Amino acid sequence: MRLPQDRLIFLVDLVPVGAFPGLGMIDFYPLEAMDSFKKILAMDWGRMIPGHPGPGDRLGTRKDVEDQVELQQHVSDVVKEQARSGRCWQPAENELQFDKYKDMPGYANGRAMVVRRYCGLWGRGT
Repeated sequence: MRLPQDRLIFLVDLVPVGAFPGLGMIDFYPLEAMDSFKKILAMDWGRMIPGHPGPGDRLGTRKDVEDQVELQQHVSDVVKEQARSGRCWQPAENELQFDKYKDMPGYANGRAMVVRRYCGLWGRGT
């Protein structure tokens, strides 16, 4: 939901605020989500009310969306390479790490699910 007069956007279960995507990533459509992130960034808004607040119960920012675009693109590129090497599913899920994001809240619990979702996308020859 967007309230243009207040430059406010309300998003639920799409943009993690200051966190690594969680277990919900398993039913996520990565290509469509990336399109949504880009559409969200193209809108005029200043504050995001997330369905799940970020650390310290903070609201979301444009930077949170930009960070997710960067994170998702990085993970997608790495997993795509793994898929082409025949490492999806188990080897990639068990071994693949994203050191740049390891200190983000939710990383330890969400990493395997994010890898699984991208293995689902790229491991099928898309």
